[in-house]
Amino acid sequence: MIRMAIPDDADRAIHVIRESIQELCVSDHQENDEVLRMWLENKTAENFLLWLASANQSIFVDEQDGKICAVGGATNSGEITLNYVAPSIRFQGVSKIMLATLEGFLTDSGHNQATLTSTETARRFYYMQGYVDAGAPEFWGKLPGYPMAKLLKRTPRTQGQQ
Repeated sequence: MIRMAIPDDADRAIHVIRESIQELCVSDHQENDEVLRMWLENKTAENFLLWLASANQSIFVDEQDGKICAVGGATNSGEITLNYVAPSIRFQGVSKIMLATLEGFLTDSGHNQATLTSTETARRFYYMQGYVDAGAPEFWGKLPGYPMAKLLKRTPRTQGQQ
């Protein structure tokens, strides 16, 4: 079940994010300790609490049988900032459901477009969900990020809501 994250989720959510980066994003970090350290350094329970406290973004978790399986986030400006899934449930549709939740949140907030910066690992997934390239790759140290965007459509659930 996807729900808004709460402070008590911090340790478990960060564990999912870190595990996802370490195990699923190998094609991005290529097991380079420097790149991995840079990518993981802000993935802490303390920062998770700051993300939750920010008025500029909303954080969601997918909890199944008492375990957090995915973490997603989106800003008030229409950017999806987090979409991480636990390696143990990869390819079970959880990331797709989280993405749909984030897109619904953005649509409900009045956005007609979602933007994100994809890893190499997730790029194909986002193409399959209707995202297109939205600029040249941007580098964060040695780690490339791929700007992407998707036009959002109002569904019957979101029509008339702001």
